[in-house]
Amino acid sequence: MANGRAKTLEDLEIQFTTIGARAQALVESAGPDLCSRPPASGSWSVAECLQHLNVIADAYFPVWQQIIANAGPRKAALNAPYQIDFWGRLISWILEPPARIRSKTPLPFQPVDCNSIDSVLAGFLARQQHIVDTLRRCRGRAIDTVSIASPVDSRIRYSIWSSFLVNAAHQRHHLWQAEQALQKLRSEK
Repeated sequence: MANGRAKTLEDLEIQFTTIGARAQALVESAGPDLCSRPPASGSWSVAECLQHLNVIADAYFPVWQQIIANAGPRKAALNAPYQIDFWGRLISWILEPPARIRSKTPLPFQPVDCNSIDSVLAGFLARQQHIVDTLRRCRGRAIDTVSIASPVDSRIRYSIWSSFLVNAAHQRHHLWQAEQALQKLRSEK
C-alpha cells in the first residue's frame, strides 16, 4: 500500500519507505541546481520542501517517544486495522495531494538552512528510517486510543495512529509540491 489510507503498521512502514525512495529518485533526477531553485518568487524549492518535512518530523519525534512508551497494550488482534479519529481523517484528507485547502506554514516550521540538497536529502532519509523505527516500537500498543496534541497546532488533538497518517499525507503533499516545482522549472528551459 503505497498510497491511500494505511490500516496497519505494516501499511504505514511501506508508505514511509516509499516516500523516502520517491524523494531520493526525485533529487537524483533533478540534480543540485534545480533542487535549490524555487519555481517562482514565494514558492519553495525541492530542498525547501524536504527541509520543511525534516522540521515537522523533528517536532513529532519527542512527542511520539514519550507517548508511545506510555501507551497500553492493544486489545485488538495484532494485525487488526487501526481506527482513525475525526481530526486524523479530516487533516489527512485536506493534505493529500493536491491539497484541498492552502494554508500558511507557521514560522517555526518554515524551511531554513537548506545548505545543500545532499545534506537535506540525507537528513530526510534518516528521519524516514527513524519514523519506521518508531512505528516498529508501536507494535502491540493501543496507539489509536491514546491522544496527543499536534506539535504544529496544540488546539488539535488526535491519536498517535492518526498523527502518523497525517504525517504520511503531509509528506506526500510536499513531495507532490516538489514535483510540481521541478516540472515548472524544466518547462522553462
